[in-house]
Amino acid sequence: MLGCKSALYLLAYAAMLAAVSSIASAQSTISGQARDSSGAVMAGVKVEAASPALIEGSRTVTTNGEGRYAIVDVRPGTYTVTFTMQGFSALKQEVEVPANVTVPVDGVMQIGAIGQTVEVQALVATVDVENAAHPTVLTRNDIDSLPTARNMQSMGSYTAGVHINTPDVAGSQQVQQTYLMAHGNTADRDTYVFDGMMINTTYNNGAAQHYVNNSMIEEVTYQTSNISVEATGGGVYANFVPKDGGNQLHADLFLGYIPGQFVGTNVDHALVARGVTSQSAVTRTEDFDGSVGGPIMKDKLWFLLSGR
Repeated sequence: MLGCKSALYLLAYAAMLAAVSSIASAQSTISGQARDSSGAVMAGVKVEAASPALIEGSRTVTTNGEGRYAIVDVRPGTYTVTFTMQGFSALKQEVEVPANVTVPVDGVMQIGAIGQTVEVQALVATVDVENAAHPTVLTRNDIDSLPTARNMQSMGSYTAGVHINTPDVAGSQQVQQTYLMAHGNTADRDTYVFDGMMINTTYNNGAAQHYVNNSMIEEVTYQTSNISVEATGGGVYANFVPKDGGNQLHADLFLGYIPGQFVGTNVDHALVARGVTSQSAVTRTEDFDGSVGGPIMKDKLWFLLSGR
């Protein structure tokens, strides 16, 4: 009977995680303006943003009297933005949306028959003209490719103007309280948020930081300027965007192990003769983590389980 209860608790917890993930703030926006071929603004144009990143599949808004629209709180991912209006050809554009930015997508509508569609090549948002803050975004591919210790502090040191207070060679400082520093601020001026929710500890005025499970992160944004007023200080503002379950079952696994025998030594005979007999060395480094996610009910309820 105890086993059945444990299974029920696990399912309830997974459902809770799925529900929380589905309502979390993604903090990105797709916005722009619709015009006709003469340059005149167009009101009443339906704009749909569709992506596998959205649990509901797509969101639709209508342009206002100035031809402008905004689709807010979208999660990171690839989106197909479609402009439609009676008497005009549908316009489709594909755009990559990172976290914590406003992605501009404008539509120039052409007169055409119903059913005609104009497709535009994928757009890359090079400049966010609506958001004064320009965070550095590390995507999942970046996180997996960078030669770091796979913790968020080590990865943050690749951001311009940011460094860690203790050298972390090959992950030797893993979970040994390495801190991000920027603008001369100490670690207690940093702000860590998980999808917009602050996760700073209360120890030492918030200086001690959590080590977020790498395998549950989809993107990380590091920001050092124009930080929101909710931040506790002027240091680094790091936002960890979690993965979602998705409508397709998926999983990943990372296994890393380095024994002490793999660690070299710089102590030679000359140093031994001068009294240097040993050096600090890594006994071993281990990093095992993974995640599994997918649908409980497609387009309605997703789950994601992760561990490190």
